[in-house]
Amino acid sequence: MSVKPFRPVRYSVFAIALLSGVTYAVAPPVTGGEKRADKKNQEDPEYVAEMKAKVFSKEAISVANGEHRFNQTCVYCHGYKGSGGKAKMLQGRDFDADYLFKTITKGKKRGSLVMPPWKRTFTPEERWELVTYILSLSEEK
Repeated sequence: MSVKPFRPVRYSVFAIALLSGVTYAVAPPVTGGEKRADKKNQEDPEYVAEMKAKVFSKEAISVANGEHRFNQTCVYCHGYKGSGGKAKMLQGRDFDADYLFKTITKGKKRGSLVMPPWKRTFTPEERWELVTYILSLSEEK
């Protein structure tokens, strides 16, 4: 029969902790309810409209931000400057801003091609910046 030398020590430390009256936290406090509420508020139609107005009021900056985001996430399918690739070409096409926002937000499925929804990835402001960039591509040609 083998004796485990640390078993009595482990139990004695536990007993001392219980008897000392000191409270130890086992898990971090739950925070995040505020974040969920913020996310719900971000998808509120009034907030989305406010972000649209904000982004379109500073269009030059928004186009630059949208281009940066496009080059990070959309280039793989839509090509450099929307020149096409796996997905349709975006250059020279006449789009409605609200249609683009809805498509970016909810994604799209056409046959075997699937554009993922970006609602959980980007804020409404970031999605509107993408819209301004895509609209600038349609104005180029």
